[in-house]
Amino acid sequence: MNRIASRGPESHRSFDSAAPESRAILCHSRESGNPRARSDHPRSPFPRRFFRQLAIALLLASAASFASAARPLPKKRNTPILIAGITLIDGTGAAAAPDTSILVRDGRIAEIFHGSRPRALPPHTVVMAGAGKWMVPGFVDAHVHVESSDDTKAMIRWGVTSVRLMAEGVREAEAAARHSRTIRRTPELFPAAPIFTTPGGWWATLPADPDLDRIPSNPEIARTAVRRAKELGSSEIKIMNDDMGWCRDPQPKLAKIPAPIRSALVAEARRMGLRVAVHAPRLADAADAVEDGATVLAHGIIDAPVGDELAGRMHEKRVFFVPTMDIFDFLADPRAFMGRALSDPRIRESLSKKTLERYRSDAYFRTYAERYPNAAFVASQLPVLRGNVKKLKDAGVEVALGTDMWAFPGAGVHLELEDFVTAGFSPLEAIRAATLVSARSLGADGDRGTIETGKRADFVVLENDPLRDIRNTRSIERVFKGGKVAWSRYKTDVVEE
Repeated sequence: MNRIASRGPESHRSFDSAAPESRAILCHSRESGNPRARSDHPRSPFPRRFFRQLAIALLLASAASFASAARPLPKKRNTPILIAGITLIDGTGAAAAPDTSILVRDGRIAEIFHGSRPRALPPHTVVMAGAGKWMVPGFVDAHVHVESSDDTKAMIRWGVTSVRLMAEGVREAEAAARHSRTIRRTPELFPAAPIFTTPGGWWATLPADPDLDRIPSNPEIARTAVRRAKELGSSEIKIMNDDMGWCRDPQPKLAKIPAPIRSALVAEARRMGLRVAVHAPRLADAADAVEDGATVLAHGIIDAPVGDELAGRMHEKRVFFVPTMDIFDFLADPRAFMGRALSDPRIRESLSKKTLERYRSDAYFRTYAERYPNAAFVASQLPVLRGNVKKLKDAGVEVALGTDMWAFPGAGVHLELEDFVTAGFSPLEAIRAATLVSARSLGADGDRGTIETGKRADFVVLENDPLRDIRNTRSIERVFKGGKVAWSRYKTDVVEE
């Protein structure tokens, strides 16, 4: 059982765990063109009120969470915590540091030192035994779409403490982002909003932004929309630049955003100091985005090898590359992808019986075969996709981890980590991509992405060594966000708000 021992008001409390008590796809649409239908039945995608509803749902869920748990850890909001003698993987790419202790105070990393204890601890410090465990920074998913508070809770459960949220409406997304900073059981949201496209293009059928024109018909309207997005609080926009033929052929290709409008969007955003993420899985489209001045390529490049010139330009211009290999794996063979994911009992057990039945049904796989008949092409290009990831990494391009994984929010990060290792990253490099590099792609690495003194205390405690087997990132004991427990496998822990 878990144990908290208090020895008076000025003593330190010992907390140890002796025994455990033991869910945005790039190319996911109905025939009508909705890219976000998670289930097999029609529904209304992303209503404008969605983010307001999400914020309310998150608040209610956080108020009710663990209401009947027996023992809060810690009881006071600012109680210091010492994680003593753990093996630290700090996210910088440095080697793992055994027998390291981390003192957390006021939601920040106050001190890191070798050994179990400093000369003195602050009063009321809770001491958590870390021997035989591993700590990594909270994961940062650099590409998500959110459909419900269930998604965000699942992300926290899987150690994801910050995300780049792709969203249609700026005002609602920014409101949800502000709310995410106040509660524990959701990752902090960094919106990329709005999502710009063109009539008949990818994402054109999803809701409009009521405050601006996210489907601009000329460059001046595009520039005006970017300025309005900035006024509403946006720090990043997203642009769709893809006819989707690589996964939809022989179905009709979708319209692509005209080059003058695309270039105007990027140029104005950069002039306003905004980041720009571009959806461009084809080599020529990716090259156009880089030339325009995009800061992030939001997907891998599937159709052709990246050459030295483009790799050099991306490195020179400091363009982040977010390959989302998991969704290409899914589109290449949905049945095999589901088989791989569901072979892990930890992922299976995190899903409802109804969801498991749907993910294993023939009807589910038939639906994808009908929607995306070009699966054979995608499958044949997976070596090219992985080779491009490795090529760009070796060229010094910052490769960040993002998932766009609608079916497994949160857990998709761990599937993508496995894909990174398959593509030639070491486990240590993959963890760095999922933490520091992803945070850097959001402009947020000043206070998250690594475990360093002064940074936010967002971290994950693991039961098994992820450097021995990257799948061990799934062996999560606790998730801390802002220095408080946000998820725990122990029922005696309290998730505080």
